[in-house]
Amino acid sequence: LRDIPARQVAYIRVDKPYDGGVAEAAARLLEWAQRHGVADNQWLGYQYDNPEITPLEKCRYYVAVEADAFRPTGEIGRARFPATRVAEVPVRGGLDLELRVLQWLYGVWLPRSRYVPDDQPAFEAWVGRPFAHGMNHFELNAQLPVRRLV
Repeated sequence: LRDIPARQVAYIRVDKPYDGGVAEAAARLLEWAQRHGVADNQWLGYQYDNPEITPLEKCRYYVAVEADAFRPTGEIGRARFPATRVAEVPVRGGLDLELRVLQWLYGVWLPRSRYVPDDQPAFEAWVGRPFAHGMNHFELNAQLPVRRLV
C-alpha cells in the first residue's frame, strides 16, 4: 500500500482504445508535455470502463501526464484526482502480465484485504515515459485506489 498525494493531469481521451490509437495519443501528449516542460513528470493511463462489462466499442482510455498549471485546449483535457491510498504492484513485461496483475489485485488481494476500491479508476503509473520500451514490454506500476472497509 502506498499513499498518493492529490494529482492534476493533462490528458487525451482515446475512444475505442482496443482498436488502437493509444500510442498515437501518447505521442501527441508527449509533444504537448515537452512544450509545457512536464514531459518528465509522472505519466498515467486509466479508464473508467470495465472491458469485461462495457462493450469494447464504448470503452474509453485516458493517457495522461501530471501537470499543475495549464489551460486545457483542443484535445487536451484536465482532470483532478484526490489524495488516495493505492495497492501497487510493479509490472515489467507484456500486456498479458499487466492483465494478470490486475486480475490478481481484484480477484485475490482485494477480497482478502480489509479494503474496497475507492471512487477512482485504476491507474497505470508509467516508469518514465509511456511506450519507452516499445509496444510489447511495459514498465509501470499498476495502482488500484482503495479505502478501508468500514
